[in-house]
Amino acid sequence: MSTDVERFRKWSDAVPNEDYNPQPEDVQWMKQVTGIQDEEELKNHALKIQAEGLVVYPYPCIKKFAFTTSRVGRHPAYQDVLAIGKNRPGAIYLEAACCFGNDVRKVVSDGYPIENVIATDLKGDFWTVGQKFFRTTPETFPVPFLLGDAFDASFISPDTPPAPTSSTPPIRDIPSLKTLTSLTPLQHHVSIIHAAAFFHLFNEEPQRRLAFLLGSLLSPSPGSMIIGSHGGAPDTEENKKGATRFIGVSESVFTHSPTSWRSLWIGEGGVFKEGDVKVWAEAKVLPRPPSQPTLTDSSGLPVERCVMTWSVIRI
Repeated sequence: MSTDVERFRKWSDAVPNEDYNPQPEDVQWMKQVTGIQDEEELKNHALKIQAEGLVVYPYPCIKKFAFTTSRVGRHPAYQDVLAIGKNRPGAIYLEAACCFGNDVRKVVSDGYPIENVIATDLKGDFWTVGQKFFRTTPETFPVPFLLGDAFDASFISPDTPPAPTSSTPPIRDIPSLKTLTSLTPLQHHVSIIHAAAFFHLFNEEPQRRLAFLLGSLLSPSPGSMIIGSHGGAPDTEENKKGATRFIGVSESVFTHSPTSWRSLWIGEGGVFKEGDVKVWAEAKVLPRPPSQPTLTDSSGLPVERCVMTWSVIRI
């Protein structure tokens, strides 16, 4: 897993920090979860935390202050997420690649039962920095954090396939989330998996492996879902099987379009069989902020900034 991620460092280092300019609703949310009411103090706090996070790893999302907002809260399926947390007893919410844990804070602040929430990331220092940003401790915000590599067989067993729709959730007791040392005991048990800015870190085959691994965690109960957003490709004829996304003059990764993304999850060679899940994906080309360098491909042509939002939902 770390091999693909490290390919981003040279490009990440070159991306300049953006100005702190949160949306009004994000300012109100930050005031709520940090307890800091003075907006200048809040800004200085965010700048300090950003600097600490960039020392851990200079992801562009940290440079963009992504930790001051919520991706999951803007996802089209968000109200369904909250409804499952409210109406399904013991419905586990997993935040994969949680970084500072801002999306975890969002679902908890909006009423998802905190005892059913768990977060994981490859870098534990991100979670520590997040505790500083939100001014909490493991005692005041007792969401378990698991340090681990999703591709490590000791963290998520690759030997357990996704549960077929005809099956029922395993009868065996689920260990307390606070006692877990890996995600393997949660296979076939997780109701909600949120994975934002995660898949696009890897090339095609690792993305496929990651999809199967996350799919193995998903409960077969109708409505259980894996949702997220990440860099994508427009859904054009030439991108039906995916596309190359350049992250620098000489570095590139494989990028899914909505069509290739659906093929990853459903049908021959996909994670699930036809009829097991419904897959939705939408790719939008976004304007590139003036502070970001204009990326070009090997021919020197500008590369579009495209974000794909998606969901995989059990039928």
